[in-house]
Amino acid sequence: MIRFSVDPNYAGKNLPGWFMVASYLQKSIGQRVKFIPYKDFDEARNVVLSGTIDIVYANPFDWVFFMNEIGFLPIAKPRNHFDEVIICSKKYKSYLELTKPIKIISAHKKTFVHMVGLFLLEKAEIDLDSCKFNFSGSYQSVIKNVLQSEYDIGFVLSEVYEKSSVIIKNQLNILDVSNDGFVFHAFCISPRLIELQESITESILNFNSKLLDDIGFEGFETISEDEIFTISSLANEYIGSLNREAS
Repeated sequence: MIRFSVDPNYAGKNLPGWFMVASYLQKSIGQRVKFIPYKDFDEARNVVLSGTIDIVYANPFDWVFFMNEIGFLPIAKPRNHFDEVIICSKKYKSYLELTKPIKIISAHKKTFVHMVGLFLLEKAEIDLDSCKFNFSGSYQSVIKNVLQSEYDIGFVLSEVYEKSSVIIKNQLNILDVSNDGFVFHAFCISPRLIELQESITESILNFNSKLLDDIGFEGFETISEDEIFTISSLANEYIGSLNREAS
């Protein structure tokens, strides 16, 4: 049996659609596929690293980590769909209004969203030593914490913000937005499935329109070696800084 999971950010939405993806893959590649969702970044990451999962739709930090640590292979990415970051606040409309210490809520330190959030702050000449970080485990809870004014600003995946209700958006001020257009989630497969790589990749590239609607994408395409190298270089540099910080 092939076990399939997705980034925890996607486990809380479009869940029936991801079960349908598992059914589609099962029919397409002719092997039983079981979908297993996880709600927590650490739990999902540890399960994949334990070797329990064979196919995962992972965020960019995780797919680089899985590639480095257990030989996973990124095979397909969403078409015209990139991971961008929004820095939002309920209390403040500009960086200039922030006072030290700046209380920041982020989903998880080991995400590209957190890494890009830090880049945006540095670009705005915010002293990171003046910031106090806390981690909530999901982008939805980041928004909830910011709305409750428990934190000055929050780092949110732009896709999550865009899909929030108008009522929520009207309560949030956008202080900053990344616009890099090159970081993406990816379907990855375990080294155990290398013989099925072509079949699985073709299946993903040929998702029908109903399936794509169900999971909220317009399509998927292959990933170039240059894209893997660029994102890996960034992620590895950030992972290295986290390791140095922890030692």
